[in-house]
Amino acid sequence: MLKIKKIIELYKKVQKIPYYCLTEKDPDLLLKKNKGSCSEKHLFLGKEFEKLGIPVKYLLIRFDWNDLPIPKEIIRKRKDGSVGWHLALKIKLKNKWIYTDATWDPKLAKTGFPVTKNWSGLSDTKFAVPQKQIIELEGRPPKQVKRYKNRKFYEALNKWLELKRKNAKN
Repeated sequence: MLKIKKIIELYKKVQKIPYYCLTEKDPDLLLKKNKGSCSEKHLFLGKEFEKLGIPVKYLLIRFDWNDLPIPKEIIRKRKDGSVGWHLALKIKLKNKWIYTDATWDPKLAKTGFPVTKNWSGLSDTKFAVPQKQIIELEGRPPKQVKRYKNRKFYEALNKWLELKRKNAKN
């Protein structure tokens, strides 16, 4: 039971970090900058779960930004359409694989983002995105060092999310 408590604490710690698309996709910067995207959050969380001896699988999920509560004028700033890729985890507890996704910070729940509240650590969390395709990766994915493509989209998304957090009464 102590391990479950530690898993929940780690999950909450990472989930509370504001979702933000940094130029660098570096999980080592997550705590230092106190912000990060699904990539930074789940690479960091996976590494921490593995330190606890918990088996981890990384999931690459194809999704459509239009399925999220983001203004269409922001999504139209993407140069390569609305389809994107999301990183999440599966962890093995008590011989059962559990989907674990800490992407959206709690202040974004009122905007309509799927945010798991009061996670038990024993069942699936909500997925951050509606899945079009799930690819289970072999091993830990490599760090993706820079995020240059679609920079105007990420800047507009970051600014809009920050405004939504300020307006949230959490």
